[in-house]
Amino acid sequence: MITKRSYRVLQNLLLMLTLFILGATFYFQYILGLQPCPLCLMQRFSTFLLAITCLVGLSLSSLKHAKTIAVFQLVFAFLGSLFAVRQMWLQFFPAHEASACLPGFDVLVRYFPWQDVLRALLWGAGECADVTWRWLGLPMSVWASLYFLTMLVASGVLFYRLKASLSQVNHT
Repeated sequence: MITKRSYRVLQNLLLMLTLFILGATFYFQYILGLQPCPLCLMQRFSTFLLAITCLVGLSLSSLKHAKTIAVFQLVFAFLGSLFAVRQMWLQFFPAHEASACLPGFDVLVRYFPWQDVLRALLWGAGECADVTWRWLGLPMSVWASLYFLTMLVASGVLFYRLKASLSQVNHT
């Protein structure tokens, strides 16, 4: 059974993890000089939305709407994982087979119609296949996938526990 206290503790943990990830993305961009590709930007946007939902979850005065927050967290974590998995696919595919990539995002924004820019944001551009950073031998896209998987599992567990808790309250 989920209590308001355990819900707040879990949302705090998820928020701290998410803020750490957001901070890391800005560190990589502004301190290390790694420019984010379109898929990286979409992953960052998904992470930002997860941070917002964690904050909203923390601001709830009761658990009445907590299940809805968990659904939003599931959706944003799922979207982020789709972008991360797509980037992993582009990075692990042989370069000659990843020819469907578009030019770099800066070129797209400057010279191409908005439909191509949107396609790059959703499917990746040329630089999405580049691996510019590794930790423990794994590229950033794998670490992002692990973060989004963690958020998916935590949000899913939260949703089902809230569902069980709320159904117990309704039956008593």
